[in-house]
Amino acid sequence: MRVFVAVDVIDGHARERIVSFQRGMDGAGKAVEPRNLHFTLQFLGEVSKEVAAAAAKALQSVKFDAFDVQLRGAGTFGRPPRVVWAGTDPDGGRKLTRLADAVGEALGGDRKPFKPHLTVLRVKRGRRVDVSGYADRMWGVQRVDTIKLKSSVLARTGPTYTDIAEVAAE
Repeated sequence: MRVFVAVDVIDGHARERIVSFQRGMDGAGKAVEPRNLHFTLQFLGEVSKEVAAAAAKALQSVKFDAFDVQLRGAGTFGRPPRVVWAGTDPDGGRKLTRLADAVGEALGGDRKPFKPHLTVLRVKRGRRVDVSGYADRMWGVQRVDTIKLKSSVLARTGPTYTDIAEVAAE
């Protein structure tokens, strides 16, 4: 099973603004479904059910206080751009990074450097996107009070996520 640890974006106002932003990309790519918007804290990849169960148990050791993150700005990854993302305010980004570090410590293994962002669109080959006018756009505020271990099943229509375990803030 394909597994990752995430913070879901559940703020309805932020989702609405991001969906409007996605629609403005004029078919440049595949938009992430609003219900699937999340911050990936750690991607474990393809693992056995036993490894996923061990990860769920290990996550229970992660202790954190709830905090707010301003969803702010937009940018791209790749040259040419392959992903359009929404970012965070600096303080919220630091807090998400500390949370990702705590998750990494609990789960062990190799980790890529964490860059707090929400993937909002995967750009189709040959398409161009311009997000330069969105550097300071405020999308909303997300309360981070739960982290989740999720499985992901990929399909032509997009991924389907299932919550395996969750840890609430203290």
